[in-house]
Amino acid sequence: MAPSKKKVVLIGSRSDDATRFVAEAVERRRARTIVVETDRVPDSAALSWEDGEVLWDGECLSDLRSFYIKAIRLSLPVPEAEALSARNFPRWQEQYLAERERQSFLHSVLRSLNRRGVSFINPLEAVELHYLKLHQLALLRRHKIPVPASLGTASPDAVREFVARHGAVIYKPLGGGALVQKMGEADLTDERLQLVANCPVLFQEQIVGDEFRAYVLDGEPVAAFRIPTEGVVDARQNLDKVTPGRLPKEAWELCLRGAKALGMVFTAVDLRRTKEGAFVALEFNPTPAISFFDDPRDGKVITRLASYLVAKA
Repeated sequence: MAPSKKKVVLIGSRSDDATRFVAEAVERRRARTIVVETDRVPDSAALSWEDGEVLWDGECLSDLRSFYIKAIRLSLPVPEAEALSARNFPRWQEQYLAERERQSFLHSVLRSLNRRGVSFINPLEAVELHYLKLHQLALLRRHKIPVPASLGTASPDAVREFVARHGAVIYKPLGGGALVQKMGEADLTDERLQLVANCPVLFQEQIVGDEFRAYVLDGEPVAAFRIPTEGVVDARQNLDKVTPGRLPKEAWELCLRGAKALGMVFTAVDLRRTKEGAFVALEFNPTPAISFFDDPRDGKVITRLASYLVAKA
């Protein structure tokens, strides 16, 4: 009888190219992939938890050992139903509460699987750092990883003081989801700054210089890429100009120390190199894209990642 195939669980979506690339790379290594599409729960997919056992479309996940989170949105809404009425949400109150229950369900299921001592790339606590940017920055600073001076606030006065201290400043959402913008004179008007009072924003000193993306897996460097920043504020606007890059030892050490501090087994680190040659970490991404930077079928990143996932299965 032929030995049964190893199984790797991918948490993502079949319509997502990044999930598909990882699945195909794993399957080329003669392992089977099980794609858990959390965005289909509960509408068109069956996910159940019973006395600690997790079933996905009738297949038990509890005894499997290798999990990879590529795409998931986790965020618990406020629990008090009364607060929803007070904030004038009557038309979608029931939908909001149903989403809270769905999120609680997904959180619990994934954490119960993660706690079984299996290989999880990345643990839920690390994945959440993608949406908790201030918490990530605080952890990095605590471990002496150089990051930009940063301010999260809804106070117009705090913004004015921060800009006065640092001069060139950029801003972006605290939870991600939009391009980085540079503060201009128009942003410092009373009318414009008053908008901050409606919603907190992340402000940072602008680090001018070349940007690099460095991939790390299980405490080892994998590959680095250079993104030119001339003419743009957000390097993602120049992804069509990405080229392979080389990083010195001190830059890789920064990446490895930061990944360890954040509990990330696999991460892509966004770095800026200043005119003085120093490296500053902008962000450690726990669910990084690959295809914009490396060949998603046989490049260094996908090859190392897929081999690791199969080895842990």
